[in-house]
Amino acid sequence: MYVWVMSASASSLPGEVALDPSEASRRNVASWAVTAACLIAFMGVGVVDPILPEIGRQLGATPTQVELLFTSYLGVMAVMTLFAGNIGAKLGRKRVALIGLGLIALFAAACGLSGSIPALAVFRGGWGLGSALFTPTALVLLLALIGHAEKAIMRYEAAIGLGMSMGPLLGGVLGSHSWRFPFFGAATLMLLALASVAAFVKVPESKEPPRPIGDVFRAYTRPAFLAVGLTGLLYYFGFFLLLGYTPLFLHLSTLNLGLMFFGWGILLGLGSTKLAEVLLRRVKASNVVMGALAGLTIIFALLGFAPFAVGVKVGLVVLSGVLFGLMNATLTTLSVEVSHMPRPTATSAYNFLRWLGAAAAPVSSGLIAEHLGGKMPYGFGAGAVALGLVITALAARQIDAARASDPHVH
Repeated sequence: MYVWVMSASASSLPGEVALDPSEASRRNVASWAVTAACLIAFMGVGVVDPILPEIGRQLGATPTQVELLFTSYLGVMAVMTLFAGNIGAKLGRKRVALIGLGLIALFAAACGLSGSIPALAVFRGGWGLGSALFTPTALVLLLALIGHAEKAIMRYEAAIGLGMSMGPLLGGVLGSHSWRFPFFGAATLMLLALASVAAFVKVPESKEPPRPIGDVFRAYTRPAFLAVGLTGLLYYFGFFLLLGYTPLFLHLSTLNLGLMFFGWGILLGLGSTKLAEVLLRRVKASNVVMGALAGLTIIFALLGFAPFAVGVKVGLVVLSGVLFGLMNATLTTLSVEVSHMPRPTATSAYNFLRWLGAAAAPVSSGLIAEHLGGKMPYGFGAGAVALGLVITALAARQIDAARASDPHVH
């Protein structure tokens, strides 16, 4: 069974035209195949979390060196998202998605065979290359298949949330036997995702004309989009600071770390779907962002400086998942609704900034902890998300006006 996916580079989506029942059914199957692949791909982000302390112990690495496993992954993602849109236009969306999934499987297996931190960091960078090719392409495919931006983004973010919850659980269960096993497990799952996309999704042979890289940077000329992008940069610094540094801070067992982030990821998925859907229909998007960032600022401050027992701090980490999920869905929605550029270009521009912030967080948190103390990374996390709140507050009117003018917002 194959489903033809039209280009999503225009402002209107092919799914927004009337479809006969059989075509609608085929598109639905294809959209779920892409969703499943997204879920498995994002398991790779969190699968490393529970095994970070064990990798550090067995390979004799400092916290900063261990955090390179996140930074190399996210740094490559940040740079490559600038080119992912044009690569997809030149080679075709499905082909790029399959190449991305194949690279993830290859480098995940290579990580499992590694014997040093430098080798792991290099292979994690290759993993990031695969993710950079697949993840924005997957969003474009979902936008085309589902035909409704908000529904497609909710589906995409739900897959991210479930993937990020199942990844640490996989890492915790398999990592309790060996830190290498989660990498082999991730590689196997990525091959299943590749087979799913290959079997159920087909795109037209015609290619889209590549767009100049300068178009990505022209997206920032719209104040509302620039504000969303900068907020995303600061927010994702906080997101990946919590994700990358907390395993080293709380000193939990590999399995308990996996269980903690499993609960966190479940709430991440709920926040990015049910809660986001309700709030974005009833509350101005800028207010949703400011409220969530205010809550995260408080949580970061409590994690770092409140004299709570470890169990309470575990609860705070889990609770933060719902706010992170709400932010993920809201910022991704805004990134395609407030931009004046075609959606693939807007996606590349937003992803570049958010992954840039994400890449800076892990290694920064390690350096901050080594030089300023173990609590201080959370202070920097609180400061980053608070600054994002200020930027959103200053641009709230432009953000809400730009979203209201988007013809696809109902």
